[in-house]
Amino acid sequence: MALTKIIEIARWVAAGAGIYWGYSLVDPVQGFRMMSLVIVLSIAGLTGLESLFLAESAAEKSGYGKGSPYQRQSGFNNLAVAITMILVWLLGWGVKAMAAVTIVMLVFLVLSAANHAYSAIKEGNRSIINLLRPLLTGVLLGGVLPSMVMAFMAESSGG
Repeated sequence: MALTKIIEIARWVAAGAGIYWGYSLVDPVQGFRMMSLVIVLSIAGLTGLESLFLAESAAEKSGYGKGSPYQRQSGFNNLAVAITMILVWLLGWGVKAMAAVTIVMLVFLVLSAANHAYSAIKEGNRSIINLLRPLLTGVLLGGVLPSMVMAFMAESSGG
């Protein structure tokens, strides 16, 4: 199995584990903090590393052809999101800062999912990535957003 396929699977398995782990914690604030850290590092972090160090095979996996400077730039952006999450976590900036970083990543994923869907429908690029990305992004949103809301509610009620 190609390394990029392993990374793709690892990215989503880790995100699923982050969701599970987050909901398994009794405290919704701590649950969301753990969930958001794991999800952002697994998705943005691994995607950034893959885009930079495995550019050609990552592009081919998506059916987009060879790597490009835009792909490298996107990889740096994903790494910036992951590094920012690490800093927010280490500096203890709280659930709202972690939510802000998570929202940036989620908005990017929704836009990326729309791009993959467009590529599959309009351009005939029916790679498995293009077909699964919108579905997996929806599952991710369904897992993360309720936890975020519960964390906000718990934090605003003082507990």
